[in-house]
Amino acid sequence: MIKNNCYVKHEYDSIEHKQKIPLFYRLTHGEWVETVKNLTGAEIKVLYYLRSLDPFGDRRSRHRKVYRHLEYSITEMAQELNISKGAASKAVKKLDQISLIDAQILKVKIKITTDQYKETEFPIGNNVSYKQSEFPINNPNFVEETEVSYRKPQFPIGNERQLKPLPDGGLRTPQTIKTYSDFIKTLSEEERAKFLNFCEEKTKNLSQEVIDLEAWLASKTKTGENRWEVHYRFYQASLKTRNQEEQQRIQAREQVEKWKRELEEQTEAGISACKDSLILEKDCQLDEKLNLHLKNGHK
Repeated sequence: MIKNNCYVKHEYDSIEHKQKIPLFYRLTHGEWVETVKNLTGAEIKVLYYLRSLDPFGDRRSRHRKVYRHLEYSITEMAQELNISKGAASKAVKKLDQISLIDAQILKVKIKITTDQYKETEFPIGNNVSYKQSEFPINNPNFVEETEVSYRKPQFPIGNERQLKPLPDGGLRTPQTIKTYSDFIKTLSEEERAKFLNFCEEKTKNLSQEVIDLEAWLASKTKTGENRWEVHYRFYQASLKTRNQEEQQRIQAREQVEKWKRELEEQTEAGISACKDSLILEKDCQLDEKLNLHLKNGHK
């Protein structure tokens, strides 16, 4: 029979049917078309990963008729779907925001490696304990992880590798942009994707794995700078370097083409000179034969 857009078989009272029969999610053409139009590839993967594990959306506790949230591991999900943990976490948030799932993130792994603070209690001015979130995601169910992730602490979280500072006069973002949420809106969809891919590549070798890339970018570095601003300067510098390298390659190709043209012109000139020399040599030989013939005639 069909139940909640899922196909299941009847469970009979006989002994052989006492075992739980697997559930199958029935995906319709209309649902697929509508989903593909509005979601990215990673979001589609995560959505049907979850729906295939809980097709009815009505999994209950064993002894009570109380519906509960199922627990999933972002790490395992990302490994099975062959996507990054940041992409999986971002997809879960997006699906929750558009009400395709109801997510509650209650735990987050944090390791503080700084030696700057040794007090038993957090000092006044520590943003993790006192400052309210500047990056809400409009979902009251995202409590512990969201508040910690989206605050901007003044002390490091332990996953920042020190980058070499850019020389004076390096590219900077406009002074009117103060927050990551304002900054990211200024980028086009293509530019945003390139910047996030650049940051994701740079964070792969950090000692502490970055789970939520955008929340990490929204926080501050050890020196108190906006992390997104620092990495955007490095991103712009990398673009400038690539552009310079590409320009050098173009100039090198143009120089090679110039040399080829000059060589071809020299070759053509050499061939033409050789032909002229052969013609002149033949003319000389004819003149010699003619002179010899005239001399023999006079004798």
